[in-house]
Amino acid sequence: MKKLITFSLFLFFCGSAMAQYDLSMSQYMHNRYAINKAFGGSREALSLFGSFRKKWSGLNGSPIGQYFSGHTPLKNEKIAIGLDLFNQQYAVSQHTGFSLSYTYRIRTNDKTWLGFAVTGGGNFMSADWNSVITIDNNDASFAANESRFSPTVGFGVSIYSNKFFAGGSIPSFFVQNEFDSNDINFDMGSVNYIATAGYAFSAGDKWIIQPSFMAQYDGLMSELYTDINATFVYNRLIWVGVSYRTTDEIVGLLGVQINPQLRVAYSYDYSIGDIGSYNNGTHEISIQYDFSFKIKTPNPKFF
Repeated sequence: MKKLITFSLFLFFCGSAMAQYDLSMSQYMHNRYAINKAFGGSREALSLFGSFRKKWSGLNGSPIGQYFSGHTPLKNEKIAIGLDLFNQQYAVSQHTGFSLSYTYRIRTNDKTWLGFAVTGGGNFMSADWNSVITIDNNDASFAANESRFSPTVGFGVSIYSNKFFAGGSIPSFFVQNEFDSNDINFDMGSVNYIATAGYAFSAGDKWIIQPSFMAQYDGLMSELYTDINATFVYNRLIWVGVSYRTTDEIVGLLGVQINPQLRVAYSYDYSIGDIGSYNNGTHEISIQYDFSFKIKTPNPKFF
């Protein structure tokens, strides 16, 4: 019965999460490549990033996700390439995917880049329906497992400097509704659209204030999600911040630049909606390392 109750909660609360499972990340402003491949090469070095995310801790079967990415400009600095991998499991379902990206960059002035990216990859989904305990043990709907593969082809555009960033992307032009059928469709009215922007304001010699936002329109669910963020950076070494999401979540952010190449970050998401009473919050930890391929600087690059 406990498994059945947990499964019912996920059906009620996770409709939007299932449609955007590969985009869950609290500190997107410090790893913009994860949501828009047009930021590929923006670190001006080979940049590796990895994160672990436990959503709704304390709730049995709650989502667990891992994400890894690497991107770098080539010797021809107008071209950048990248790779990302992700895995997320929730309740009886598991999603694993990958994508490769090619970014073409145009320098608009000495400090600003304009980027265009195309991506290609795929998502693997599997569901272990046999693990669901039902009232009717002979229910044929839960008698077998299922798995499927869906290709992804996406596009992104960005503009950025060491002070600001802005961009828009479509993670994939192919749409698959898991609640309806297994069909994969090319439907511009049902795809996800993502827009993001941010700016770094100097506040004296030691402080930087970084407001940013991310907006995602889920065409399949006909819903708009917005994340509004403010990060306060001290001496380019430590940052704290707070975010508000229109999915009824407040997020606390913390990060440390251990050295010019290595940074570690942590975030805690607290649900202020109905599901908040059923869990102990969401935890995310990430690590990023920039190799000194293109630049050597005593100050880390935040934007």
